[in-house]
Amino acid sequence: MKQLVKALALGCACLLSTLSQATDAADGLQRLLQGYRTFSADFEQYSVSDGQRTEATRGTLELRKPSLFRWTSEEPFPQVIVNDGTYLWIYDPDLLQVTRKPFDRNNNSAPALILNGQIDRLDDDFDISLVHESDSEALYELLPKSEQSAFTRIRLFFQQQQVSELMLQDSLGQRTTIRFFNQRQNPELPMERFRFEVPEDVDLIIDPGV
Repeated sequence: MKQLVKALALGCACLLSTLSQATDAADGLQRLLQGYRTFSADFEQYSVSDGQRTEATRGTLELRKPSLFRWTSEEPFPQVIVNDGTYLWIYDPDLLQVTRKPFDRNNNSAPALILNGQIDRLDDDFDISLVHESDSEALYELLPKSEQSAFTRIRLFFQQQQVSELMLQDSLGQRTTIRFFNQRQNPELPMERFRFEVPEDVDLIIDPGV
């Protein structure tokens, strides 16, 4: 009986320790991501699947919390993605085409939630852990609580308290990495940067998002 009590006590202690570590990790990630209202950076994005790396996409990201962003790809193919808080606009200049779809605040993607610092929602869907930490670096890992998640693993790397790399792995094993450079926290970003006007002579495709 005493051994059973000891085993239960040890199990409870381990559980409480694990919960405490998870809470500490979520709190630490929240502090890093809530230190800004606006954010801008240059980025490089590439994917690796079956050992093969895709050609890198390069461009700029501008973000204004809680949900506005402008993602401009410049190489190898131009593309502009704008979230104005009501609609998501995807402009492909080479195709002379714009797609507009409703923005659903309740169905935001994990990368958007991360960059917008919505850790409370992430904490509902992911187990957050601190993998590595030093005076100048921190690496966090997010593992989904549901098997239905679009991602099987997310890693977020910080240098000098600024996000410098985001890695997302899907259920097929493909890893997408986004590296950020020339990061700026709280730059002046006028609201006009997050409005999109359809250019002339461009086809508009309306996606009802149902």
